[in-house]
Amino acid sequence: METLARDMNKVLNFPEEMEKTLQPQVRRYVKNTKAMFSTPADVYEYPSFYSFVLDMPGLEVKNIKVKVENGILHVAGKIKKRKAGGESTAGNEQGGVKAIRIERRRARYMRKFTLPQDANHEDVKASYKDGVLTVNVSKKPREEEKQQPKPKTISIPIS
Repeated sequence: METLARDMNKVLNFPEEMEKTLQPQVRRYVKNTKAMFSTPADVYEYPSFYSFVLDMPGLEVKNIKVKVENGILHVAGKIKKRKAGGESTAGNEQGGVKAIRIERRRARYMRKFTLPQDANHEDVKASYKDGVLTVNVSKKPREEEKQQPKPKTISIPIS
């Protein structure tokens, strides 16, 4: 277990400059692994629905994607580069402001959850407030539970 923890620590602390030298598939894997381990989530089961609560601070609603695909709930969001005032930009210096240290340049959040058999893939609601995303997936009535869901993708609007 210590070896796994040590290896994950290496992946999470992999310098961004070194990441650019990797092949695209490996680079994507490293970024996705970082995002999954830096997105804390709580999952609750209520009598009539499941609730997924994820911390995703600093995002705008338009930068969050929630979808259900083949029985898997996908949640992703990212913050692009910021300028001195905190707004997104590609440039480093603007209006005489020089960055001395930038640690909040970008952030990436991602999690995937396999939905339980009794989850209704058609009835999914998401809301985002104060940096916390809440996704509620209702449960199927007992008689519908026995039928297997048909594979398809659903995008969920966030309010």
